[in-house]
Amino acid sequence: MSERWLKGIGVSAGMAVGPAVVVRWALPEVPHRVVPRSQVEKEVRRLRAAVRDVKRHVQELQAKAEDRAGVDEARIFDFQILMLEDKEFLSSVEDLIRENHLTAEKAFEFKALEVRDTWTATGSPQLKDRLTDFAGVAIRVIEHLMHRGADEVWEGITQPSVVVAKEVGPGLTVQLDREHVVGLISEEGTRTSHAAILAHSLGIPAVFGVAGAMERIEPGTMLVMDGTRGTVLLHPTRRSWTSPPSLWTECASCCAATWTCLTS
Repeated sequence: MSERWLKGIGVSAGMAVGPAVVVRWALPEVPHRVVPRSQVEKEVRRLRAAVRDVKRHVQELQAKAEDRAGVDEARIFDFQILMLEDKEFLSSVEDLIRENHLTAEKAFEFKALEVRDTWTATGSPQLKDRLTDFAGVAIRVIEHLMHRGADEVWEGITQPSVVVAKEVGPGLTVQLDREHVVGLISEEGTRTSHAAILAHSLGIPAVFGVAGAMERIEPGTMLVMDGTRGTVLLHPTRRSWTSPPSLWTECASCCAATWTCLTS
């Protein structure tokens, strides 16, 4: 396959054309900081408040998913809510705060990375998919504790674009504005991942499992993606695209808003 073609897994059918918006959705770097003994219980209270706020936010996302995709798809968020209610995990974070005088965000990061490493070591494809859900929750809690906006990744998308990410969770997928996000490309994920299920329900073309996407695709790169065949073409032109003419016509008709750049 040409260097301008990338191959992945088509998880949500459809064609999309647009410039790439590269999203780096990952656990933030948390500085190591200890607090005085007198501040330890305050950190525990900060943790509990953050978890409550994120749980409320996830429940709002669930309601949005039910409205946009249906009741069954909304149940995807049950897993994230359960994680935020996991007493054993949350108690272990509180213990770490009390025993080591860590800030709430540092203790939560430590335990989240511990879970990530444990689940990854199992080699289970199902746990790997659920790990994306867990990471989404962990990012939101840590961002909240660090007074950052986790949803700022969507700011600045003002034209029909294709979002490119290392991994995409359901919490991000359900917030996509179909007017501005016409397709999804992810290095991670399978057909059974929750983000893939939501993308399909929302009618957003998506290709997951695209190795090297973050390295190969620069922000602003014009893309043509096929969510059925699992292919992505970089810097497309009529002359360079060797796919069947019917596909070209289909893509031209469904993506007219961004089509003018492909006629050269």
